[in-house]
Amino acid sequence: MEDLSSAIDFLGGPAAIWVLAGVYFGSVMLERVWAIRGNPEYKNKDALCSIGLNLLSSVLKLLVGIVVPIAIYVLVYDNLRLVDELPLLAAIPIAFIVHDLSYYWEHRLGHRVGLLWAFHAIHHSSNEFNHSTAARGFFLDGLPRPVFDSVAALLGVPPVVFIAVSVVKNAFGIWNHASWVGRLGWLDRWLATPMIHMVHHANQPQYIDRNYGQVLIVWDRLFGTYAEVGEEPNPGLVKPTYDYNPLTAQFVGLKQLKARMDAAEMWQDKLGYLWRPPEWSHDGVCRSDCPKYAAAELA
Repeated sequence: MEDLSSAIDFLGGPAAIWVLAGVYFGSVMLERVWAIRGNPEYKNKDALCSIGLNLLSSVLKLLVGIVVPIAIYVLVYDNLRLVDELPLLAAIPIAFIVHDLSYYWEHRLGHRVGLLWAFHAIHHSSNEFNHSTAARGFFLDGLPRPVFDSVAALLGVPPVVFIAVSVVKNAFGIWNHASWVGRLGWLDRWLATPMIHMVHHANQPQYIDRNYGQVLIVWDRLFGTYAEVGEEPNPGLVKPTYDYNPLTAQFVGLKQLKARMDAAEMWQDKLGYLWRPPEWSHDGVCRSDCPKYAAAELA
């Protein structure tokens, strides 16, 4: 028990960021070495863009994505928790379930609310699927998550335990972007394995808005968003982007949102693009992230 407690203190402390950074960059480098023989089509420019986007968002997220969420969690834990002394062996599974379910619903909102999709779209903007893609993000992505995560604080999960569990889960979330892992049999039915998560990154109509889970795919099965691997998944946005400059590529989602809003004349319709699903339009015309966009372009 002391070893487990020490591991929790380590992962849930200041080392958390360094552990995740080590997992991310270590995974990217090892995958690149493997790609020399196993994947000669590996796109260096795309990977470098993803790494640049990761570094930019990590710096900008220090306040919005780290300090504020932790402050909210501690505030709820210190003042509103329902259980004062939660045993460690109970706190860990509770933290895991809450974090995984929180991830699912926040992730789903990120795909179904126009403004949140503008923040999240950058994660899907790569036309490749590999470890470098895992941390490609915008610093405002994940804004609603602290509200969902605070359920664990309410249930009495200490902040250090929740952070430690989130570090382990996020490490899994880096691994499940692996380009070198194929189908894993029965594991694909229960976990968000690389092939199952690759479906989530695909732009074919049957795969859009599917497989939101980070570790467990059970939530997708339970809430009707699960899709099995059929046709070879094609990573990227429905309207692909080929911008490899991190300074400009980070705004791809906001640019597409602005283009949709500019198409409307009435301010009510413009605001509608902020909260309605990204495929919605005020006039029925299919735009940027609509699953039928590619077909419309060819028509």
